[in-house]
Amino acid sequence: MFGFNIRSPERDRETDISRFRRIVTTLTAVKNELEKEKLGLNKRFAEASADAALTLEAMADIAHPESYETRVENLTSVIKAYEKRIVFLDGQINFVDGVLGKVSSFCDEF
Repeated sequence: MFGFNIRSPERDRETDISRFRRIVTTLTAVKNELEKEKLGLNKRFAEASADAALTLEAMADIAHPESYETRVENLTSVIKAYEKRIVFLDGQINFVDGVLGKVSSFCDEF
């Protein structure tokens, strides 16, 4: 009479599964990007920390350490910026992990 067609529950389920797979794929890609960035920052952080330690050691061995003060200040700023960014990336990674967990839990329910 009205001409309404109802999709089968199987087709709805397939559509839902496909949609959630795309969500998981996208979130996993984002998480991988975040982890890659964090890995690179950790490497640069370690290098800057080593450079700062060597600079401080050199300052102790010379008569006029003032020539190194600017370098130490710059390295300190860089190290703090790396630390701040790494903490922020950790927060994003934890957030994405949480969302992935929610998606997984939601999918387990149906």
